[in-house]
Amino acid sequence: MQLTLRERQILRSVVHNFILTASPVGSRTLTRRYNIGLSPATIRNTMADLEDMGLLTHPHTSAGRTPTDLGYRVYVDDLMQIEGLSDDIRKSIKTQLESLSSEANAVMTKVSDLLAEVSSLLAVILAPDLSTGVLEKIALVRVATGRIMVVVVINSGMVRNILLEMDSEITDEEITNATHIVNQRLGGLRLAEIPSHITARLAEESRRNSIVRLFLDFPDKIFSCQQDSEMFIGGRINVLTQPEYNSPENVQGIIELMEDNEIIVHLLKDKVGTEGISVTIGEENKNEQLKQMSVISSTYRVGDVFGSIGIIGPTRMNYSSLVALVDYTSRTVGRQASSSIK
Repeated sequence: MQLTLRERQILRSVVHNFILTASPVGSRTLTRRYNIGLSPATIRNTMADLEDMGLLTHPHTSAGRTPTDLGYRVYVDDLMQIEGLSDDIRKSIKTQLESLSSEANAVMTKVSDLLAEVSSLLAVILAPDLSTGVLEKIALVRVATGRIMVVVVINSGMVRNILLEMDSEITDEEITNATHIVNQRLGGLRLAEIPSHITARLAEESRRNSIVRLFLDFPDKIFSCQQDSEMFIGGRINVLTQPEYNSPENVQGIIELMEDNEIIVHLLKDKVGTEGISVTIGEENKNEQLKQMSVISSTYRVGDVFGSIGIIGPTRMNYSSLVALVDYTSRTVGRQASSSIK
């Protein structure tokens, strides 16, 4: 959309002020606060023109203007200057991630909490899709009588731990033999391929080793990566402090969204593999429960598997600072996770 310099200046100022105050913006407010160098009458006329274009709206006749979804889109695409993150925020994110292990749950939980704390919005992390990774090795660890921990390591270095119950005691020799067998027969397969190949590769050995038999009995439990635990949400309380959720009908919508993991999982999975930052605003979102919200997301990479990081909140969010936050965090997570697993 081609805007004049004056229209660009007014639209940018309205967006900035509305993000800051959550209140409709009038011409006199812009005159006082932004030193635009135009009379209130000229600003009102320009705001009326922007409203005719569908970029601004107003809640009632005597009120000031607020940005529409289209207004936010023009701002994000053409008018926004991305803010630089403060050194304190950069240092905090980097420092807190440096001490984490390669165990996916620990990394993702910390990242979601960090993003929620800095943004005061809903932070959602989709762990890397391990099903696309290639099995590097399996380790078997006895944790108690009749209980064994299966440690699955894919070639990116990411780890999954699964606890299995045994009906009888197991010997060290059984553990050693089972470890050798499953690594020899399953190594090099993608996790998503293993359940369909496991019977042919392990059936004969399972008759002689009770631990190997467990792999045949529970292949989906051991190798499936499509579980609710793959998503981590931080900031459930934070987002409810936003003015948009003061009314019962609006707060009900955000609560329903937070309780429906499937919507958020599919939302972020659609973004996996997308280069750069993705910003979807209000009506651009496919799901009805997201029509009053915006989503800023980015893909991150760990080895040869990908995950996604996103921030969800009302359309009145500080896009310029949050785009910088999501971008820096996704790059730091990918870099830190990759270095920690080498």
